[in-house]
Amino acid sequence: MILWGCCHRLSPKITRPEISRIGKAGQGLIKTRFLVSLLAIIPLAGTLVRSVPPPRTSSLVTSEQNLVRKNTLKAQLKQSRIVYLTGDFEGTASLAQQGYSDALRAGERQIAARFLNNLGGSQFALHRYREALHTFLEARTLAEASGDDATAGILYFNIASLYAHLGQMDAATEAVGHARARFSGPEHLAQISNLLSFLAALQVEQGRIPQAVDLYKQGIAAADRAGDQELYALAWNGLGYAYLNSEKLRQAEGPLLEGYRIRKLNHLRSIESSYRNLGMLRLKQGDTSSASVLLDRAVALSKQPGGLRPSWDVYYARGTVRLQQNRLQDALDDLRIAARLARNWRRDAFPDDATRVSTENLIQKVHSALVEAGNRLYFATGRRALAQETFESAEANRASGLRAILEEPRDWRRNLPSEYWVALRKLESAEAESLGSSGAASGPTGERIRQLQGLLIQWESRAGANTDVDLPDLLERARRSLRPDAAFLAFHLASPNSYLWAVSRQSFALYRLPPGPEIGALAAGFTKAVRRGRSEAQARGSQVFRMLFGHLDPEFLEKPRWLLALDAQLFELPFAALIEQYRGKRPVFLAELHSLQIASGAGMLSRDGSRGVPMAGPFVGIADPIYNTADSRWKGPQPASLLGFFTARAGDTWSSPDLHLARLAGSAREVADCAAAWSGSRTAVLLEGAAASRQRLQTALKGHPSVLHFATHFLRSTVDFGAAFSQGAGSGRIVLSLTNGGQHEVLSPVEIATWDLDRTLVTLSGCSSGSADALPATGLMGLTRACQAAGASAVVASRWPTPDDAGALFLAFYRYLRAAPQAGPAVALQHAQIDMLRSGTWRANPLYWGAYFVTGNQP
Repeated sequence: MILWGCCHRLSPKITRPEISRIGKAGQGLIKTRFLVSLLAIIPLAGTLVRSVPPPRTSSLVTSEQNLVRKNTLKAQLKQSRIVYLTGDFEGTASLAQQGYSDALRAGERQIAARFLNNLGGSQFALHRYREALHTFLEARTLAEASGDDATAGILYFNIASLYAHLGQMDAATEAVGHARARFSGPEHLAQISNLLSFLAALQVEQGRIPQAVDLYKQGIAAADRAGDQELYALAWNGLGYAYLNSEKLRQAEGPLLEGYRIRKLNHLRSIESSYRNLGMLRLKQGDTSSASVLLDRAVALSKQPGGLRPSWDVYYARGTVRLQQNRLQDALDDLRIAARLARNWRRDAFPDDATRVSTENLIQKVHSALVEAGNRLYFATGRRALAQETFESAEANRASGLRAILEEPRDWRRNLPSEYWVALRKLESAEAESLGSSGAASGPTGERIRQLQGLLIQWESRAGANTDVDLPDLLERARRSLRPDAAFLAFHLASPNSYLWAVSRQSFALYRLPPGPEIGALAAGFTKAVRRGRSEAQARGSQVFRMLFGHLDPEFLEKPRWLLALDAQLFELPFAALIEQYRGKRPVFLAELHSLQIASGAGMLSRDGSRGVPMAGPFVGIADPIYNTADSRWKGPQPASLLGFFTARAGDTWSSPDLHLARLAGSAREVADCAAAWSGSRTAVLLEGAAASRQRLQTALKGHPSVLHFATHFLRSTVDFGAAFSQGAGSGRIVLSLTNGGQHEVLSPVEIATWDLDRTLVTLSGCSSGSADALPATGLMGLTRACQAAGASAVVASRWPTPDDAGALFLAFYRYLRAAPQAGPAVALQHAQIDMLRSGTWRANPLYWGAYFVTGNQP
C-alpha cells in the first residue's frame, strides 16, 4: 500500500517509550523475497522548520520582497501536495519541478528540497523507481546542507519505502533508522504512526506476526489521536494483511473491513489496496465469487496512474482467483497481462544485482501461475502453442538477473566513485567477521553490513543500466543452440503440479510431474542416503529417477548430453548418482550414460557458438594457504592470543573468533599435479603458502587464465544478511592466507562478481564449495553464480564435504579436458566420475564422486 498522506502534528500523548520501541523494532531485520505490505510516501506542504536563524536583511523592502517570494513558494508547495493527494501524479511532478527551479533561483534551498521530495514521491507513484531514488537522494543532500533535519528525516523515510517496495529490506531498515535519528521533538512525534506501521510491515515480511500486530495497534492509536484518516485506514489494513499473511483469516476480516470502511467514507485513493486484500481473503475463505467481484474493482482502479501496488500484482491476484475457478482461459489472459506489466515494472527498478534478484523473486509468482494455467489448458486441449508459451514464460524469468549482468558492459563499474570500493572492502570485512560470530545479524556487525549494503545499492543504481534482454522465439533459439546429441531439461516445481519441459534440436515436449513438496521430500531422502552411505541409496535413486525422468521419450532419454535447468530442492540433488537402469543386478548410474551440466536457463545458453575451454591462458592454482600462526611457514609476529585476530581486508581491524582452520597440506600436490595434467610443458601460476593472497591472485587474474583452481577452505556464512544481496545468500567464502598482521583474507561472492573471468573455467575444490541458497527464478546463489557473473564459462564445485584427497578425481578431470577441450567440462567430469566409480577403491562410492557438479551455459 502507498500512503498518500501529509505531515501532521500528532497529539503529545505519544510518549518517549513508544519512540524507543520504534528503534528496537527495526533491529536485526534482514532482507526477504516478498512484496512488502506497506509503502508510505510522505509529501510535504509549505510549513518549514528552520534549524538555523534566517540571515538579517539589509532593508525593509528587501525583507518584504523575500517574504512575498517565500509565501508564493509555500503556496506552490501546498498546491503540489493537494494535487498529489488527488492522484494526479503527472500534474504533481510538473508543479514540483517548476517549484524546485523557482526555489533555487530564490535561494530557498529548504523549500527546494521539499519540492524535490514531492517530485520524487510522484515518480515513485508512477513506478519510475530509479528517477525517484535519484530525486530523493538529491533532495536529501539539499535538506542536510540547509540544516533541515526534519525534511532530511522524511526523505530517509521515503527512501526506506522505496527500498522496501523493491525487496531491499536491509537497506530499508538502515534508512528508516536514519529517519528516526533525524526527527527530534514535534517532528519525531509527527511521524510516529508512519514509523510504527512501516516497521510493522517489515515484521510481517519476516514472519514475525505477533510483533507486527503490536506495532500496528500502536500505529492505529497514534493515527487516531492525530485525526489522520489515511494513516488510520493504512494501519488497519496493514493489521488485516498481517493476519491474512499468516493464514489467520478470522482475525484478518475485521481490520481489513475497518480499513475499507474508512477509505470508502473518505473517498481515499488507497481503497484499491482494500479491494485487493479483501479479494484475497475471500479467495482463501473459498468464496471465489466474492473474490472475483472485489478483484474486478481492484483491477479497474489499478488502471489509474500511480496505483498503490504495481499494476501486475492485481492482475496476478485476479488471475489466481480465475485459476481457482477453473476459468483457465480467463486466468491465462490475466496472467499474460500481469507478466507483461511485471516486465515493464522490473525495467524501472534499480539496476544493481541485489534489486534484480529481489524483483526476479517477486514476479516469479506471476510466471508460476501462468505456467499452471497454460499447462492445464494445454493438457485439456493439446494446443502445442500453450506448452511453448509456458516454457518461454518460465525461461524468460529464470536467471534474468544473471543474464542482465552478462549483457551489460563489463567496465560499467569504472563509473563508480572511490567511495564505492572503500564501502565494498568494509562490507567484505564485516561479512568475514560474521563468519566467526554468533548473533552477528542483530549486533553491531549486522548493522554495519546493512548500512554498507544500502550505500552500495545507491551507487550501483546511479552507475548501472537496467538491461532487460528481449528473448523472442526463445524455444527456437534454444533448439538451435543445442548440439545434436544434447537435450535441455527444464524443471518447474510447484503445487498442485510440477512440470518438465524437454528440448532437443528435433523435438519439444512437456510432462506433468508430482507436486513440488513430494518431489522435494523424495529428493532429500535420496541425498541423505547417499551422503550417509546407506544401502537404501540405490533403491531411492531409482525411485527419484523414475519420478523425474520416467516419462521421457526416447528422443531425449537417449541423448548423451543433458543440460539441466533446476528449481527449488533439485539444486541439492546429486543427479550423477541417480540409478537410471539395472544390468543384471548392477545399477547403472546416470553419470554412466549422460554428461550432466546445470544450466542457468534457456535464455542463458551461449549464442556465440563458443564451445569448451580456451587453451591460450595459463593454469592458475591457489593451494595450501597459511591458516594459523603455528604454521612453520608463518613469518609474521606471534600474537599474545590466537583469538580475535581474524578480519578480512586491509585497513579493518574488527576482531572476531579464530576460525581454527587446519592446514591443507595435500592441496599443494593436488594443484601441481592438476596443473601438469592441464598445462603440459607450459608454465602454470601456483600460489601457495603466503603467496595465496589477494594481491598475488589479482595479479594472476590479469593474465586471463584458462583455468582458475582453488584448493582452499570454503566457509559458509551462518548468518543470512539478506537473500537477495548481490551474490551472498547463505553462500560460501574462499579463505586465503593470513596477512602479515595475522588476519585471514576472505573472498566473498560480492567481490568475485566484480572480477573479469571471461571464459575461464573455475574449479572450487573444497568442502561444500557449491552449497548455497536456491532462490525462486534466480537459482543457485553463492560462489558458482558469482563466478558466472564474472564471466566464467563453467564452474566445478561440490555439494557437500568430501575427503581432502580429491586429487585423483581432478587429475582425471583435467586429463580428459586437455585431451578433448571442445567436449567441455561436463563430459570431462563425467569420465572422471566413471573412473572413480570403476576404481575398486573407496572412491567408487557415490558419497565421493557424486558430490561434484558442473554449472555453465555453453551447450
